[in-house]
Formats: sequence, C-alpha cells, structure tokens
Amino acid sequence: MSTVTEVKKATEQLSAKDRWELFVWLRDTEEVRVLRRKELRRDIAVGTAQADRGEVAPLDVASVRGKIHQRLKESSRS
Repeated sequence: MSTVTEVKKATEQLSAKDRWELFVWLRDTEEVRVLRRKELRRDIAVGTAQADRGEVAPLDVASVRGKIHQRLKESSRS
C-alpha cells in the first residue's frame, strides 16, 4: 500500500473539523502553493496557445455555471 493511500485511509478516520484543519494546513504549505502556481501557469499557457491558433469561442456563462454546479454536487458526494 502506498504512503498516500495510507494517509487517505487515516484521514478518513478524522472528524470533519480535523480534516478541515489538515486541508488548510496542506493548502497553505509553500510546496503546494508552488505546485498550484505552476499548474496555473501551464493552464494559462495552454489557453494562450489556443487563442493564438484561433481556437476560441464566446464565453457561455450558463455552461460554466452548470459545470461548477455539477462539480460541487460531485465533490459533496465524496
């Protein structure tokens, strides 16, 4: 069993309050911040390249909202 799997299993045993504290701590670590910034830069580069190639469409706000609501539903089930 991997270390990540072990941590996930152990985390499942924590109260919601303790899981939240763990999440906030992890989210705010410098290493995670660096990874999040790298991911954001990658996403921006992909979007910029798509725009440069003319692969753009008008913003469909209703579709974006629908996707957000769907993701929220999915995350609340887990």
